[in-house]
Amino acid sequence: MLNYKQIVTELSSIAYHHPQIMSFGIGDIDQATMDVRTKRAPQYTRMYVVPGEVKLNEHHIHFDFSIIVMDKVNEDQSNLPDIMSDTLEICKDIWTIFWQSYTPYYGNFSQELVGDWAPQCIPFTEKYDDVVAGFTLNISLSMPFDYNECTPPMIDGFGFPQDQTFESYRVVNKDFQAFADLHKQINSYGFGSIELLTNDIITKEAPLYPRMYCVPDMVSLNENHMHISYNVVFADKLNVDNSNQVDVLSDQLEIVKDFYAKLYLSEYEAYVDASVQPFLEQDEDTLCGWTISLNIIQKFDYNRCVLPERPFTHYTWEQLEEMWKDVAVQWEDI
Repeated sequence: MLNYKQIVTELSSIAYHHPQIMSFGIGDIDQATMDVRTKRAPQYTRMYVVPGEVKLNEHHIHFDFSIIVMDKVNEDQSNLPDIMSDTLEICKDIWTIFWQSYTPYYGNFSQELVGDWAPQCIPFTEKYDDVVAGFTLNISLSMPFDYNECTPPMIDGFGFPQDQTFESYRVVNKDFQAFADLHKQINSYGFGSIELLTNDIITKEAPLYPRMYCVPDMVSLNENHMHISYNVVFADKLNVDNSNQVDVLSDQLEIVKDFYAKLYLSEYEAYVDASVQPFLEQDEDTLCGWTISLNIIQKFDYNRCVLPERPFTHYTWEQLEEMWKDVAVQWEDI
């Protein structure tokens, strides 16, 4: 099974072996016309990969990429028709490779990584540092993934509980922290607003990385159960020159897969088809990683016998106003 770095390596190899492609890059769209290795304008024709969503499906993983194939436009745009024609041909070549590479000579991609049909090629003319034009091939690559064979690097064989009737929201959060504490590659855990991702509110110091950070999301009260939503961030720190960007993306995605596999194999009943989004952020630290948006199901029978309410009495509005005033007096005494 390929990891994310190996998939990106294959894309780089396709670019390297294509006779018309003169440079390759990967990262945020804002870096498309700047080579992060040389800190210079790249050679054209250029292939640039922007990481997209990863979907964790029931028996396979989908990797989305936006593959930009671009060339530099003359000031009078006289070469624009040729650029649009040539870059579209290269997009067709890239797609064909994933469908026709059945032998090692042609890359052997088809044995382990398959493209989904009907990818879109979107034309563009953009003014970055250079005026460039071409096509963006939005491609989705599918790879088998068996959660039952997943062996996350956990201490003491940690697993989420096999009991659906959780005591409270607090229990879920404690279990998430236990996963972080027992995962051999995670060095810190946090819970709260996304703005506090790069601050450890307990130590008041910058957190250790890689970091797992849980952001609470909507809870839906459905019939006989609740859907509890979370956005869970897995992040690591980038080098100043972004030289470890691909390693960080690959390593953090492996941790995401570990986390989701543990949920999938438990009775938390995590939904399949979880969405995993890449990010490159400039905070106090420059971070890179993934955010997984997921739902887990908790049984809830709406039994009134367990409600923490006083014996109910129908009061008037005026009576309740006076009673709340009495409560306010008690606040002052605390």
